[in-house]
Amino acid sequence: MRSIVLAMGNGKALFGGNDGGAVGAGRAYGAGLVTFVDPSTAAINAFDLSVLRGDGIFEATTVWKGYPISLENHLRRLAHSAALMDMPKPNIEAFTRAVEQVIDAYDDPEPGPLLRIIVSRGLDPETGVGKASDHTPTVFIFLDAKGSLHETDPITMASMTRGYPSDITARAPWLLNGAKTLSYAFNCAVHRECARRGVGDAVLYTEDGYTLECPNSSIVARYGDTFVTPDPSIGILNGTSQRELFAWARQEGKAIAYRKLPIAELREADRLYMTHGGWVIPVSQIDGRALDYSADEIAAINEAIHIGRTHDDALAIGPERRS
Repeated sequence: MRSIVLAMGNGKALFGGNDGGAVGAGRAYGAGLVTFVDPSTAAINAFDLSVLRGDGIFEATTVWKGYPISLENHLRRLAHSAALMDMPKPNIEAFTRAVEQVIDAYDDPEPGPLLRIIVSRGLDPETGVGKASDHTPTVFIFLDAKGSLHETDPITMASMTRGYPSDITARAPWLLNGAKTLSYAFNCAVHRECARRGVGDAVLYTEDGYTLECPNSSIVARYGDTFVTPDPSIGILNGTSQRELFAWARQEGKAIAYRKLPIAELREADRLYMTHGGWVIPVSQIDGRALDYSADEIAAINEAIHIGRTHDDALAIGPERRS
């Protein structure tokens, strides 16, 4: 039984053959995209920039009964992160086929293993080994049924400052706000602070008082029948599971909105939802204030996402483009 499936990707194939992010429909992609390796053995070069500098990007979601949730939006976001990082453009169709091959190799009865796509810039060109390389990105794709899996138990939250103003992304794009990078030291530090405070997670906000996101998740506030999330232009990730939640809300006749959301207003929401990895999780408390939630509603939302009911609508949801 293969409960943990680890594959090394063919960087040349996964970042080659691009024509608008896809390959022609008549070309077969599949052969030579991944090589399966033993997940218990070493598989990364010590000179790789992911090891030396945390220089890379990633995406993660759940595969529910063979269905990779929001895969198209995850791969679109991977391409967006690559562009922000000045990395090569990923071939979306090739990545899709590579993910399918990894899923096909999985045969554990657990219905919702974690899928992760990890891309490093490659070997460090400042090292002797890196100088001799061709600078091809390093790619790993894995499915894991034995690690921590998602739960939908209500979570408590604390709000914490991110330490910069809401206009910093426009003034300092080199901070890479909005890219899903491998540099997670800050995110891990926030979770350690959550443990010290005795809360499940944090929602971050700017120095001038606007809501950002959680360390590993998006945040959605509900006011009556309107679902609101911070506009990604403030310098946060464009949430994939959040868009699935928005699709469900629209299908149920509710309103959705992207906008700058003051943290004080977030704290007064009727309900809060944390979204990540193909799941929607209710928030039962923020900064000591109890919040309402419905276990039946959460179950209905997650079922809609996991059976693909929200998929097509989620692809078309996003903030309005600004010139």
